[in-house]
Amino acid sequence: MPSEVRAAYEEMLATQVVPRLRALGFDEALRRELPEDGLVAVGFVGEGATFPGQLSFAIEVRAATGRWVAYARETGADELAQLWSRVAPPAGFGFHSGSDDWNLRTAGDAPGYGTEIARLLGDVVMPGIDRHLELNGALERAFAAGDAVAAFGTPPALPGIINRMSYLGPDDPYVEWLRAGAAHAGPS
Repeated sequence: MPSEVRAAYEEMLATQVVPRLRALGFDEALRRELPEDGLVAVGFVGEGATFPGQLSFAIEVRAATGRWVAYARETGADELAQLWSRVAPPAGFGFHSGSDDWNLRTAGDAPGYGTEIARLLGDVVMPGIDRHLELNGALERAFAAGDAVAAFGTPPALPGIINRMSYLGPDDPYVEWLRAGAAHAGPS
């Protein structure tokens, strides 16, 4: 039974989820390059047994603007540590209420999971990530230009997202790096 669920999970990823991600511009490694060298990556992690015959997994999404990627490569920071989130499963798909782990209960459930995962990634998560990155870029340009305060919109409410840019202080090493020169400012 566990091998049937695992096989159904792998088929669901290969036939439903990966094609949706490919249509959104992701490569075989489930990474998408963005303008100005930004990156987005999707990962499926923790595919372990839960209850007998069931499979638990999480969907992680990590992203960064091109400026963050350049900073990370220069300083040794994680190049995809600017934005991080796990895709929260809707009711009926999770391990338990409030969990960010998905729980595939039977092989027959896999197609429904694939449909829901592809929908969430394409219609909710990626547009939200793109909006966060757009706002991060505006904030980075403001810091690079020496603006004390950047006026930009409110990020979308994407459950579970951790956006490092929300925690920046004036003495943050990244802010200092941005202020250090126009080379980091990127296009206007």
